Parts: sequence; structure tokens; C-alpha cells
Amino acid sequence: MDAASLPDEPFPGSPAELSTAFAEALARRDVQRAMELWVEEPTILTPSGEEVQGRAAIAAALEVLVANGTDVKIELKRSVTAGDIALGLGTLTLSGIGADGEAFSQSSSSAVIYQRGSDGVWRVAIDAPWGLPEP
Repeated sequence: MDAASLPDEPFPGSPAELSTAFAEALARRDVQRAMELWVEEPTILTPSGEEVQGRAAIAAALEVLVANGTDVKIELKRSVTAGDIALGLGTLTLSGIGADGEAFSQSSSSAVIYQRGSDGVWRVAIDAPWGLPEP
């Protein structure tokens, strides 16, 4: 998908803007928009180190997140860029009401690899929202 496909939603021009746009899409419960901010073949690392690959699998996980009413806060504390690749380090906070009816909030250190496409748009390539697992 190219940047011209959504004229009313500009695509992020930096990793920081991308993190904000992703969090905003999830706040609106707009998984389709959130997924437009990912490369075609993305990967998420689970806390145990399992790789969840592909847009369909990631979209399914995000659908569950938004269906449960979970709020997502992303704080990008630092990004380092080398050409068309960037590493983002920050904090992910999930909060809401759990299955037991109790409020919850959990934060974790996160690491994200961003990739800038030939269209100049930054997208998420690899996300480790719970940090990097032990090898």
C-alpha cells in the first residue's frame, strides 16, 4: 500500500510519528489503519521469543486487543537511524479491564525495527513489544 492510498491520513515521516500514528489508530479501534503502518511481511516477538509473522496473524492479535477494550500507550524514548532502517526503544503500556473484571495496567520495555520504503514512508518491520527475550 502506498502513501497515496489514504489522502486524508498522512503517513508518518519519522519513527516517532509512526509510533504516535499506530497508537492513535488503536485508540480509534482501527486495526486496518494500524496494519497499514507495517511492512508487508512483519514479525512480532512474543515474551517467550516466539515469532508471530505476517500481517494476518498480527492483525488477528490486534483485533483481540481492541475487542477487549485495551488501551495502548507507546512512548518512544530513543530512535537510532541508519539509512532506511531505524531502531526504536521505548515503553509500551497496556491498560483496561481484565477478564476478571479488574482494572489492569502493565508496562514493558519495547524494541522496534522500522524500515523506510522506496516511497519514503516509515513502517514497522519487527516489533518486540515486551522487550527482547533471552536467547
